[in-house]
Amino acid sequence: MSHAPVEAPGPVLTRSARIGGVVVGMLVLVAGGVAVFLTDNELGSTALVAAGVAICALSVFGNRLEAIEAAGVRFELERRARSVRQQAARARAAGDAEQAQQLERRAEGLLAAASLVGSRYERLRETEPSGWDRTSRMEGILRDARALDTDALSADDVARIFAGGSDGDRITALALIEADPRLASADVLADAIGDSRSTFEQYHALVATERALTHLSSAERTRLGTAVETLLAGPVGERTSDRRTVARRILEGPGPSERG
Repeated sequence: MSHAPVEAPGPVLTRSARIGGVVVGMLVLVAGGVAVFLTDNELGSTALVAAGVAICALSVFGNRLEAIEAAGVRFELERRARSVRQQAARARAAGDAEQAQQLERRAEGLLAAASLVGSRYERLRETEPSGWDRTSRMEGILRDARALDTDALSADDVARIFAGGSDGDRITALALIEADPRLASADVLADAIGDSRSTFEQYHALVATERALTHLSSAERTRLGTAVETLLAGPVGERTSDRRTVARRILEGPGPSERG
């Protein structure tokens, strides 16, 4: 028995509603950014930033989440996260566990906002044809990510950014590891090498791995060495490329007993 074709659902929001939502969201986001700069109420300002991001995301999600640029706010948010983390450490040292937990939650919110740097990368990949020009522009975005002050971050923070799952989250996490190899974890690097979303991501996974080798344990280096060997056993190992060059250097790097 035949069935009538199912009519594709129309957009949840009209174009004008989506534009209005973006405007409102950006106003809330800017208000949160101003609050971050001018007040000590991290919880309130973080809530404003999160609300602005959410409104913008919902307004454009009919097709995909597009880039949300906050004119450098992410750098100030990251600076604030570092300050809040330091406050949390002082509170914990003073025996105030409840205050420390509250401050750590605030820092998490600030870090989440800072991770929006990846949205630029995603939009560029989606809208520009592949080629040297796009690759050059993507490298520029990664330079911005590497310019973030990483002192406030831990390997767990970067692993959570990577686990966000979007192409932008993943490449941002790799850029942060390139900038500060202590942020590396074998789980992130092995995933990005063996299950990369693009040759660009895989190349940067290899670069991050090479830089992180002396910061990893013997077991982690062995695991990553196996991942690289598997990569070279396939098409990457058959022809000259930057990926093959870096992969071979990794295998020639620190042995299992060498620690940085």
